[in-house]
Amino acid sequence: MGDINTYIQQIIQLGIGFAPRIVLALFVLFAGFWLANKTTDITAKVLKNLNTQSVEVQTFVGSIVSIGFKILIVISVAGIVGIETTSFVGIIAAMGFAVGLALQGNLSNFAAGVMILIMKPFKVGDEVKTGNTWAFVSEIQIFHTVFKELDSTLTIIPNSIILNNSIQNFSTLPIRKIMVKVNVPYTEDFFKVKKILMEAGLSVPEVENDVKPFFLVKKFDDHFIRISMSFGTESKKYWTAKTKVYEAVVQAFHDHNIKVAYPVGVGFGEFGLEPVAVS
Repeated sequence: MGDINTYIQQIIQLGIGFAPRIVLALFVLFAGFWLANKTTDITAKVLKNLNTQSVEVQTFVGSIVSIGFKILIVISVAGIVGIETTSFVGIIAAMGFAVGLALQGNLSNFAAGVMILIMKPFKVGDEVKTGNTWAFVSEIQIFHTVFKELDSTLTIIPNSIILNNSIQNFSTLPIRKIMVKVNVPYTEDFFKVKKILMEAGLSVPEVENDVKPFFLVKKFDDHFIRISMSFGTESKKYWTAKTKVYEAVVQAFHDHNIKVAYPVGVGFGEFGLEPVAVS
């Protein structure tokens, strides 16, 4: 009977000795997990303030932060109750190394996605050319970016490939130039053609008349003069304006009966133009 009382007293003393640690550990555990869950929302708000367009990116990064925070809390709680944490750290490090090797490609895409969010070479809605892809940015995901082409085809490219290629963003500047190249035969009145074509381009409503148009003789060929023109328009109206400018140029050729230089064997009768064949 005396031995039982001794054991009970020892257990009570041990419990009294560990009670403060257990209470503190439980408090840290519950408070820490509560804060970890809040970090998802906080991280999402921070990314939103940084103009991160993709909600999926905001949620994913918030989850990563929350999970990392919870791991630190568990290690801290283990240390409070007296459990050796060195072995925990070693196991977590080994697991992280193994996962890193298994997901090496995805980790590089993840890092590239973070760099895209930080450097902002483009955003959702921008017209971008990277590698062999020339399309509009539809979504920026953490591992890849989705592009939507003019024919509504979706192209998915890993973020690491995007960063390893040159990136041309056609939507960054407010004004974009519409380039038009035309071959005019020597039989035509050059200055008359210049006046007609410039007026045709500037007549398009989407063309900014405040932006000075550009007209250049690029080359004197054996059979024609190769000219290049450009007209300014808002970046968001570029494709509409380009289509209308091209139509206006074709209409101007038709209305003024201007001959067009073209290679031998190519017929232009279907366009209502009177061509001049060149060899």
